[in-house]
Amino acid sequence: MGFRNAWMRVRANFRRASDEQDLQDEIQFHLDQETAKHVRHGIPPDEARRRALAAFGGVERTKETYRDGRGDRPLADVGADLGFALRLLRRNPTLAGTVILTLALGMGSVVAIFSAVSAVILRPLPFTQPDRLVALWENNDVKGWRGETAAPANMLDWRERVSSFSGVEAWTNFTEEAIVVGAGDPTALRAVAVTGGFFRLLGVRPALGAGFDDGDTWSTGRRVVLLSHRAWRDKFGSDSSVVGRTLRVDGRDAEVVGVMPGSFGLPSEDTEMWTPSHWDPQDRGQDWFRRAHFMRPVARLAAGVSIEQARAELMTVMSALEREHPRINASMKADLGPLHEYLVGSTRRPLMILLGATGLLLLIACANVGNLLLVRAAAREREVVLRRALGASWGRIVRQALTESALLSLIGGTVGLAIGWWGTRVLVAWQPAGLLPVSNVQPDARVVAVVLMLCAASAAIFGTAPALWSAQRPAADALKDGMRGSSAGRKAHLWVHGLAVGEVALAVTLTVAAGLFVRSYQRLTLVDPGFVTSGTVALTLSLPTRRDDPPQALTAFYDQLLARLRAIPGVEYAALTSHVPLTATGLTMDFAIRGRGSDGAGREVLHRRMSRDYFKAMGVPLIAGRTFEDADGIGGEPVIIINQTLATRYFAGRDPIGQYIANDFTPDSSSVWRRVIGVVGDERQVAVGTPPQIEIIDPIYQDPRTGFHVVVRGRGDPSALFRPIESAISALDPMLPVLSIRTMEGIVDRSLVRERFMALLLAAFAVVGAILAVIGVYGVVAQAAQRRIPEIGIRLALGAAPAHVRWLILRHGLALTAAGAVVGSLVAFAAGGVLRQLLFGVSPRDAFTFATVIAAIVVTGVCAAWFPARRVLRRGASEVLNR
Repeated sequence: MGFRNAWMRVRANFRRASDEQDLQDEIQFHLDQETAKHVRHGIPPDEARRRALAAFGGVERTKETYRDGRGDRPLADVGADLGFALRLLRRNPTLAGTVILTLALGMGSVVAIFSAVSAVILRPLPFTQPDRLVALWENNDVKGWRGETAAPANMLDWRERVSSFSGVEAWTNFTEEAIVVGAGDPTALRAVAVTGGFFRLLGVRPALGAGFDDGDTWSTGRRVVLLSHRAWRDKFGSDSSVVGRTLRVDGRDAEVVGVMPGSFGLPSEDTEMWTPSHWDPQDRGQDWFRRAHFMRPVARLAAGVSIEQARAELMTVMSALEREHPRINASMKADLGPLHEYLVGSTRRPLMILLGATGLLLLIACANVGNLLLVRAAAREREVVLRRALGASWGRIVRQALTESALLSLIGGTVGLAIGWWGTRVLVAWQPAGLLPVSNVQPDARVVAVVLMLCAASAAIFGTAPALWSAQRPAADALKDGMRGSSAGRKAHLWVHGLAVGEVALAVTLTVAAGLFVRSYQRLTLVDPGFVTSGTVALTLSLPTRRDDPPQALTAFYDQLLARLRAIPGVEYAALTSHVPLTATGLTMDFAIRGRGSDGAGREVLHRRMSRDYFKAMGVPLIAGRTFEDADGIGGEPVIIINQTLATRYFAGRDPIGQYIANDFTPDSSSVWRRVIGVVGDERQVAVGTPPQIEIIDPIYQDPRTGFHVVVRGRGDPSALFRPIESAISALDPMLPVLSIRTMEGIVDRSLVRERFMALLLAAFAVVGAILAVIGVYGVVAQAAQRRIPEIGIRLALGAAPAHVRWLILRHGLALTAAGAVVGSLVAFAAGGVLRQLLFGVSPRDAFTFATVIAAIVVTGVCAAWFPARRVLRRGASEVLNR
């Protein structure tokens, strides 16, 4: 059909009223002329009119022939079908509303979660040829490393020796709070150091100004910074003249050379400033440059090189580096993977689980809708048979059914899209930090396409299935069932029962998953973190302007700071630490115990630095020996305190007090031996759900640093200490900002927010799924009870006990629910392994969770069946029989 014909048909559809009138006028003209001719021959007018109509051959048939030739019939039929469907929906608003709301809930949940999946996993990175970018990392079986940061020296060797890469750059694996002066009051910006060619490798250009030069990797005296778009907007008022301006960054002058575009956020969207790595060229050959691992390298594959080829060459080069530096690179391996997958990281599994949960919810909703429409199709079976008897084709009947289901699906999908849009905003607002690595999460074209596909699929299934089922029914059977008052035949009942069982099974699977996450979160809240949270405040300070001060000046500042904090009314203890537990871990090193040989050496021991009163402020018990004293300062004997896990693991049956430990796996003449003076209780350093790691604690007064944390313990509400603490610090140094201040209760709560969010979200999905499933069971049992009313009346008239009749109805609901519970439990049991990595202290096949969920679902299902039974029995035998 050409475009002209198509246009003519569309145009004819809009001019139908005019065309119909013209057709009627023309037919009337022919009839009048023929009638007049007969009258002129002396035939009475009535007979003349009859002969004219007979000669014409049927007015309506002529009109239909003309309409077929006009070409607008398909559109007219669609319009008629839509009008008929709308009249049906208005005639049964309860059914229509239930179907639309059910579909909207299912699709809305899918839209919200799939929007996040699309933004995080499916949306390509905003870089040039992002599929050619790979992340590099180091592995070490001896140290238990997987996907660890790389040493700068190794990273530079990869750049020089691996020809499969056209470039290798990197960012540091930690964010620093840079104190910036020059935009009003001193402010802290989250800064990340990168190598000079970092932005060039990614193919990203600043929105304003220029980027870094390759030479900025090394210290050349040129000090420059790049601002993020958000920092430029929030801190500098979107002033374009900031480019070229010199700011005071961490006590040193630095020129702002550019502003990055708003779409750029690597390594994370909260990065506010990038600084060059500025390594000292003399460090290139130093051992520490290959021993310290703190870089996250990214490489671009050379033209025509696959990831497998690059991996093979990288491993070959790493083996050569292991041979060239056997002491430092022992057992060190390297690997790579697509940068996008690397950045998605641990976010993928929670998102996939949430998407799977919404998928189950959508299936439950679809089963519910299918059940409702199947019942309605059975109720309209006689109508369909009559339409067939009057000449309607099956294609016409199926088309009408498709139109109705398409209309329901389209409305449900539209409402679901609106619910999903709202749900996406709620998800972004409530999501715990780090769950979604991007902030631009909203339904996009991909999400709309998925909704349209779901609408089309649901329309096809819900429209054709009932119609095809009716097509298989002989007309005589359908009319016979109808005369018996039955609402459906046996096959329809099997389908309805099957859908109800499926709903219950899906609800059990979803609820078991939610129950496991709730149990896991409950176990986490019961974990003792090893420190006291009540009444304790933690704050972060940085002294970049004192970077060049001698150690004695820093310790003197420590004393003044702690003295002012202890002077605040209500404060009991104030102490310093290099790392607050549950926020970040310290460095890890190898170690060796003097005189113990290989059995007294270990790897990956955590290191933190603390002042004297830290253990009192945090309520960490002293198990043996003593804590730090004033004598454990600069120039004093090197001493350390170890935690209980280290003492238990490496000093079993021995007294660790007085033993000496060095920070080398194989000590030599350059090793520094530190005496163990005490053993303290374990703290959960990484996460509440992660067991305590072996740890060595150094006195911060022996190695003072400009960046540190302060813990303050007081009486009463800890948040009441915020303002006095900030005032005391401001009085000590007005140019010293408090980078962060939080209660320890808040820190612990924040560490669990991801688990709590997952548990709440899955629980919400499970509740909705269970409600839909129970509604499905209720509907099936109610229909069965309705169908058995004559039988029930006879039983009651013959003296059957009401309890016995009630049990007949309840048994039906119990059978459906129990069958669904069994199937759902088997599915949940088989799929439980997917959740194992996200659970704490709970097996994915936890018997208590399974038993509780099954019991709850079965009881709820029986309750759903109880209402139809109660309604039937309240009528009495005579009323039931007379009905």
